[in-house]
Amino acid sequence: MFRKLMTSAVVLVVVASATLFVLRSADAAGANVTITATTASNGTTTLTYRASVLRAGSLRDIVVSIPSGSTGRITSVNGTVSTASPGVLTWRPSKTVNVAVGARFSIPLYGLRLPAGGPWTLSFKATGTAGQVLTSGTGVLQPLKTYKPDVRITATKPIPGQTTTLTYAGTVTRAGVLSSVRMQLPGGSRGAITSVNGTLRTLSGYVTWTPKAPISVAAGARLAIPIYGLVLSKYGGVLTLGMSAQTSTGTLLLSGTGSIALIAPPVAMPAVSAAGFAAVPEGCPTSWPTTAAENAKPGDDEWVIPTSMNGPLSAYLTEVSATCGDAVDLKVTSGKPVSVVAYRMGYYQGLGGREVWRQDDVPTVVQPAPTTGGTANGKELRMTSAATWTKTLTIPVDKDWIPGTYLIKVSDGQYASYAPLTVRDDTGIKHDLLIQQATATWQAYNSYGGLGFYSGGVAGGSGRLTSDRPYNDGQGSGQFLSLEQGLVFWAESKGLDVTYWTNNDLDEFGGQLPARAGTIFLPGHDEYYSLRMRAALSQAINRGVNVANLGANTAYRLITFTDASRRAWDIDRYTDGYNSTTWRYQGDAYASQPLLGAEYICPVLGQTLTTGTSWMFDGIPAGTALPGFIAGEVDYVWPGLYKHPGLTTIASGTGNCHSNNQAVPMHTTAYTAPSGARVVNGSTFAYGCFLVRRCPSNWTVPAPSLASQQAVGTIVGNITEWVSKGTIQVPADTTAAAIRVAPPKHTLQTNTQP
Repeated sequence: MFRKLMTSAVVLVVVASATLFVLRSADAAGANVTITATTASNGTTTLTYRASVLRAGSLRDIVVSIPSGSTGRITSVNGTVSTASPGVLTWRPSKTVNVAVGARFSIPLYGLRLPAGGPWTLSFKATGTAGQVLTSGTGVLQPLKTYKPDVRITATKPIPGQTTTLTYAGTVTRAGVLSSVRMQLPGGSRGAITSVNGTLRTLSGYVTWTPKAPISVAAGARLAIPIYGLVLSKYGGVLTLGMSAQTSTGTLLLSGTGSIALIAPPVAMPAVSAAGFAAVPEGCPTSWPTTAAENAKPGDDEWVIPTSMNGPLSAYLTEVSATCGDAVDLKVTSGKPVSVVAYRMGYYQGLGGREVWRQDDVPTVVQPAPTTGGTANGKELRMTSAATWTKTLTIPVDKDWIPGTYLIKVSDGQYASYAPLTVRDDTGIKHDLLIQQATATWQAYNSYGGLGFYSGGVAGGSGRLTSDRPYNDGQGSGQFLSLEQGLVFWAESKGLDVTYWTNNDLDEFGGQLPARAGTIFLPGHDEYYSLRMRAALSQAINRGVNVANLGANTAYRLITFTDASRRAWDIDRYTDGYNSTTWRYQGDAYASQPLLGAEYICPVLGQTLTTGTSWMFDGIPAGTALPGFIAGEVDYVWPGLYKHPGLTTIASGTGNCHSNNQAVPMHTTAYTAPSGARVVNGSTFAYGCFLVRRCPSNWTVPAPSLASQQAVGTIVGNITEWVSKGTIQVPADTTAAAIRVAPPKHTLQTNTQP
């Protein structure tokens, strides 16, 4: 029920629709009723009814209808307002009003709160003191125009690490007297900021702009506040930032968020000099046999160490790689005479290796336990080293050591272990393909004799690593047998013009990469990169070298080699703990995605990849399932990181993250650099192990089937031909080359943090 009003205001509590009048059409047209709405500063609406007088007389009252569902405390001027019936108001003048034909009524009603909806057809009737109708008709009230905040944020130089002017603009959604505007700043930004026509105050990641004097603003007005001198954080991304404006009493005049892309382009890398090749030593050839000719030699399955021979015998070489004319020292701990046999790894009729050199009955000692310790700059390095071990024998690398990857098998008849070595082709001949070995990553995950980067419990792992110790992974082979042998086996089975080097060589000889090969393969887990390594790879892409990263998590962590031999390096785990070791910690411009096309996201359990229709899957029916192919660790295209123009996703899938069991995307990408170099980012560890049907034993994947091996062989062939722009022709065959030996599966430690 309505309370009868004795004043000039009425409170609406029930508003039902009502039909008041039956009008003649001529009267309705002649009355020319119009109804307009405006928003008041307190958020209510003023309705103004206007109508033309059709009959002269002395006004008694005006009766109007209002939209059904209206509420509010209604007032007017020069008269009083009361409720006539639900949805109908009566306005009575406070003094005698005489009107002539053609005069125009204008009655404002203040304080309404309109419902949603409209338009509404509303009535107007003016009655004289003698009861005669002075005018009558209907008008249409259009819905009150509403405004969205439409917050937009722009930057003059939207590059992380740069100084910029950030302008926040938003639409006033409610009229009022503006007293302040509050804006959220990008995280980590700083600087002596200024603006115009007001003052700034910063607090807890926000800046508040206060005008020199309060400003009356109407709904729909556009506010734009520039913030000068803001230094953006080195971290960017697609940011969502808030903006609000209010009155002195706290009434919000606008409130919303806007997004801005602060995307860092690839960071400029220092130039890496391309030193010339040394003269070929006396007794060494100036060219080497072709891959096909080498693999036509008889293979040997004796390179395989059965798990029954795993034990305390361990060995390592004093060089990570060598070239013809070098000599490397071998250090063994056993205490019994050993045989030392060097096997070149390749295809060799499916046997995977060929004996190149041996020495039997080599005496050994039981070496002292490795030591763990050391300090630098007041930090505990916790470096485990076996550098004090005595030399067992020296191995000459001569003309019989065809460039390639080697496993030195050391056996005392009861126990056996490998020591890996890569032999480079330093003749200066340019090859079609260079396969890199991830020796720095092998060592980061190595905890032989003490600690590695990923071991150490509460105290944390090593802050410095050294290659002066055996590997405890892969029976001494590091991650070669787990992740990399498959690429070697596949390339040599196809007879490709392939050569090899290691992470250490990329650091030392990286400027020579364009002279050594037209295309480089990066292996499954090539995580650890020094500045020289990254600069050399970036420079090579800029000079036209193609890159196929057949792995994931590549160039993700930053190392610094601490001596010229590149056998020891530091990992900074002290600045910000575990995060400080990543390249991305230097800023978004240093992330892997700006270099290779995608960025590491998570370690995953094995998931199925389903083939699609991109060129990567040519020759494989779309919809073919590859169980377990999304495995180890995966990359994807982060929306907040730089994407190369023309970057495409050529395969995608989903894995489950180890750390939280949440689904994460995997994106295999491809792009063409301005130099014409082509770059593919494979985004999973599994390419190499599928090519020999032997994946790490701790992966939750089935043993790859022959069909899966053949499919992945086709995929790698397609990638090779595309990335090399057809300069590498992969021989077509109906079956993938099969490995005839069965080395043990090995566990593979991976990063367990996303």
